[in-house]
Amino acid sequence: MAMLALTSIIFASCSDDAKKDPVTPSSSSVTMTLNGGGHKEIAISQFIDTLSISGTVTITGGDKIARLEVNRYVLSIPGVPKLLKVDSTLSTTSTSIKINDIRAGDNLAALVPDDKLTYLVTITDSKGKVTSDSVVFIVKSLSVTASSIILGASINPLNTNHFLGYANNFQRYSEGLDSLGKDPFGNTYKPARRNSDKIDFVFFSNNSSPLVKAALYSPDYPFAVNEGFNSEISNWPTKRNTMFIRLGAAFSNSQFNNSSDPSNLAVVNMLRGLKFDGNDVDPVTTTKLPVPINKIAKLVNEEIIAFKTQDGKTGLMLIAVIPTNDTQGTYQVQIKMMP
Repeated sequence: MAMLALTSIIFASCSDDAKKDPVTPSSSSVTMTLNGGGHKEIAISQFIDTLSISGTVTITGGDKIARLEVNRYVLSIPGVPKLLKVDSTLSTTSTSIKINDIRAGDNLAALVPDDKLTYLVTITDSKGKVTSDSVVFIVKSLSVTASSIILGASINPLNTNHFLGYANNFQRYSEGLDSLGKDPFGNTYKPARRNSDKIDFVFFSNNSSPLVKAALYSPDYPFAVNEGFNSEISNWPTKRNTMFIRLGAAFSNSQFNNSSDPSNLAVVNMLRGLKFDGNDVDPVTTTKLPVPINKIAKLVNEEIIAFKTQDGKTGLMLIAVIPTNDTQGTYQVQIKMMP
């Protein structure tokens, strides 16, 4: 009887253990970081030569990465995507991605403005689970001001637009604290002191100084007390930096005006090549360009100036004087920038 009782206890214990639910292992998780994990949609020039996609992939939870595939989809080219990379022999917990998609090696020359190139990265783990992420490039042509922008020469009291920024469609700003006003030409301006974080160009003229005349300055230019716009800019909470390069005869006004023509890429090639590191050269003649500076004095009619803003935006500015006198008159600019 004692032996039977002991046996029943043993069987009862085994029966209780069998009723417990098994532990379900957690599923693996794939993490992808593409192009720094930043923008999903990146504006590019339609003439760009190479698009780069890079990143890392890691998997946690016990499984491994088995397959990596990268495909490119082009909005204006329907049909089967272009397979750029495939590796089905992986058996690892981490891998890297590096794709250089070269335009010259494929049919990407016909890209149109607002076209989209989607680079889809697909990861399959050892259990067949699929994870994907993508980087999207949006094709943009040069940003061009719709019409000439009037800048206010300080010696001309009728011109009140002394400060300019590329934000808000190249909004102009003026001295003082008016919340909103219009100059005698009907152009709307805003107070610079309340918008200093958007100002990239300062326009000042001093006709009595042969070294200044009409000039462009960086907003953080160190005007001395009682000099230039010191009394105004000293009240700004933010003073951004812009650097300028005088291009001289690097290319003609005709090339500047026809830069949207794919057969004339002088402006695009110039902007793509500029580093503003003091070692820039003319992309055609390889002539060394001047070192970037924060002040361009004695502006002249039909002069072309390259600039780089604090945000890293690069562009070209065409100077026009009406009448065509480089010491007096109304100054205008037309700007072309990379996206």
